[in-house]
Amino acid sequence: MSMSAPPDPSLSTLHQQVSGLLAQPGENVEWLESLMRWLLEAEPFRWGGRSPRTEKLRMLNDALSDHPQSEAVRARIRSVWTHTSGVRMLAETGLPNRTGFVGEAFQRLVDRHIPRLDEAGDLYALLERLRLDEDDAKWLELLSPKDLAPWENLLSLPPDAIWDAAQLLSFRAAALGLSRDLLGISPESRELDSPFGQLPGAIAALRENPELAEARQQWTDLLAACHVRLQAALAHLDEHGVSADMVYRLDLLEIHLRRMTRLVEMAQGKGQGILLATLLIRMGADQRSLSGLARGTLRRLARKIVEHTSETGEHYVARTRGEWWKTALAGAGGGALTAFTAAFKYGLGALPFAPMPMGLLLAANYSGSFIAMQFCHFTLASKQPAMTASALAGALENDEHSEVLVDLSAGISRSQVAATLGNVLITLPSALLLDFAWQGLAGHPLLSAEKAVHGLHDLHPFHSWTLPFAALTGVLLWLASLASGWAGNWSAFRQFPAALSANRGLRRWLGPERAAKLALLIEKHFSGVIGYIALGLLLGFLPMLLAFMGLPIEVRHVTLSAASLALCVGQLWSTGPVPWEAVAWGLVGIGLIGILNFGVSFGLALLTAERARGLAASARRNLGGALRRSFLKNPGRFFWPPTA
Repeated sequence: MSMSAPPDPSLSTLHQQVSGLLAQPGENVEWLESLMRWLLEAEPFRWGGRSPRTEKLRMLNDALSDHPQSEAVRARIRSVWTHTSGVRMLAETGLPNRTGFVGEAFQRLVDRHIPRLDEAGDLYALLERLRLDEDDAKWLELLSPKDLAPWENLLSLPPDAIWDAAQLLSFRAAALGLSRDLLGISPESRELDSPFGQLPGAIAALRENPELAEARQQWTDLLAACHVRLQAALAHLDEHGVSADMVYRLDLLEIHLRRMTRLVEMAQGKGQGILLATLLIRMGADQRSLSGLARGTLRRLARKIVEHTSETGEHYVARTRGEWWKTALAGAGGGALTAFTAAFKYGLGALPFAPMPMGLLLAANYSGSFIAMQFCHFTLASKQPAMTASALAGALENDEHSEVLVDLSAGISRSQVAATLGNVLITLPSALLLDFAWQGLAGHPLLSAEKAVHGLHDLHPFHSWTLPFAALTGVLLWLASLASGWAGNWSAFRQFPAALSANRGLRRWLGPERAAKLALLIEKHFSGVIGYIALGLLLGFLPMLLAFMGLPIEVRHVTLSAASLALCVGQLWSTGPVPWEAVAWGLVGIGLIGILNFGVSFGLALLTAERARGLAASARRNLGGALRRSFLKNPGRFFWPPTA
């Protein structure tokens, strides 16, 4: 005799919970929210394919069918979805509220941390409160037609609400598309001929006659024209420079077009409600994310910045022996000039200034020296890594052959070796000769004995904070390269040199020819000068600012440290025996400082360029393997160009 299995107490309890929820009093939206939260409490997925949330949904379907007032409960649910706020849910969920990048970022930051009282009965606010995410969208996509069937008609939106949302979006898209900066990309066309301005009329005509072939074709052609105009605008930005706000508005415009297309399909009975629901969930989750906003908007800006640094980096690749010697000689000039920079640094340090003016004076000393190098065509070795890393990332993006990438990497390495040797091997004797010349004129060394001993100690790689400070300096070098790339992008976006050349006041003051020459000078040197000003502030002013705040952070720049070592030796040489062991450790420290300066700067720049270009990390790993094999086979090619 067979016995039936006892009822599952957990299922019985769950059934009672569902029945209790369906019978709860209260406002419709609040009641529906409690019902949805009860469902969302269950995990969407578990190992083995079991979904507790799906089981809850099935129990809810059964309870809704068995409820004594089933029709009343269904009508209650239906009344929520036919609420007028359904239009806002369709037209605004997942779409940014601001038309500017900074304003939208600030709004998301405020919404994340400061509570806001939502309008009663607002479906848009209901979805925001539920905080649905990617897992919820995936769960919804995986539901079977049988589980979805009881809800399709119950939660379907009326066509009028869908059309209203599409028309609302058409007006907003038209406002974005007719903005001044977007119209300025195609100044030859008549403003009102823009396809974006025709969107509201096309939607209205299609809504009035959805079966009319002419209205459907007009809508299809207009959408295609809008996408063509969008691609032309993006191509213009890629060629002439990028603005974060401009990219943000173009992305927002593209999102509006996609949402309108989906809504029109739904209103015509062609789309699937489940696809729209998952789209709203995913975009709503993305709208709450600051990283999502930055990732979508700033990637193109970051790409343009690294492209400008990549253009500069191509000049720092020593492919031939002639280029190697040219780089070394440019580095030698930079090293000689750095000796004077270090001497001025110690001279300024002896003046009785407060931290802020002292930091500004040190920054001016560094920036002035670096800018002089720029105009004298000298090289600062520490500038190269961030620039050459962007060039390497560009080659990775173009999917160059591995041997081509190895050759480029070897050229970058040779150039870095040449510039570093030129910097260090010249700045050491130059600083020493400068100190001896000062002793002959003033009768005493540039440094005091106390500063010389302290300076030697600070360069010891293991008895001081030299190595962490050198790594931090690598970060500062990378930041300066970003400033240089941003300046190049800004100049291109604003057409700054051309604007200077055409400026009436400047032409009247300097004359047309001199104004044109100034514009060419600005075009050639603007990004480099801005990068060096940023580097001067980071190396000179930032440590003083941090020290004022109680953070004794210092910088360790390889060429400046070499000049400082020589000045310390000059002082000790003139006053007594030189501690050659400490000097030797100082030379070791300089070598390690250079490795950390270049390695950190290059690594950060390469990572930035990879992310800006959307490259996979596997490309870098494959290149690393090819470089190891090439170095073991022929290490000399990474230091000295092979014969042609």
